[in-house]
Amino acid sequence: MADFFEFFFDYTSPTAYLAMPVALGVEARTGKEMLLRPMFLGGVMQGTGNKPPGTVPAKGKYLARDLQRCAAHIGIPMHMNPAFPINTLAVLRATTGMTDKAEQRRFVITLFNAGWGRPDPVDLGDMAQVGALCEANGFDPAVIAQLATDPANKEKLKATTDEAISRGVFGAPSFFVEDDLFFGHDRLDYVERALS
Repeated sequence: MADFFEFFFDYTSPTAYLAMPVALGVEARTGKEMLLRPMFLGGVMQGTGNKPPGTVPAKGKYLARDLQRCAAHIGIPMHMNPAFPINTLAVLRATTGMTDKAEQRRFVITLFNAGWGRPDPVDLGDMAQVGALCEANGFDPAVIAQLATDPANKEKLKATTDEAISRGVFGAPSFFVEDDLFFGHDRLDYVERALS
């Protein structure tokens, strides 16, 4: 039986934002650790030939309404980010470089909430806005900027993205329980069943 589950995500995905509180609930109920696996969704899309749902007009129209329904069901706010699709490479690299798991988790939750959970969403691709967000939430903006530009973190993020593709990931959010892939925020009940 698995002792943990993996959460592959990119901040640019509104459904990954929806997944975060639900995944935290799965972790709390099962006692199994959630491993955060930041990946670059643009690289996954390119590597798998997938296309964002918004590129199909009917899907895009449906998704806008469905995101609101899903957020209401979960009990969290949902605000479309005018910067979408957000260029998240820098913040993903910073996240990748964080070695303190608790601090990394707090950073991930802070960025998801800032990007999708407030009426004035932060453009997570604008490092000036990210720096102000960090300062307001107890993260050192200089440290985050250094992590975001560290070549080692660039390579780690690329390696995680390549790993995700090699394991069958085609979008975000994606979860693994051992080698079993579950795609979508609405599959976390399946993840929970697999863990127990």
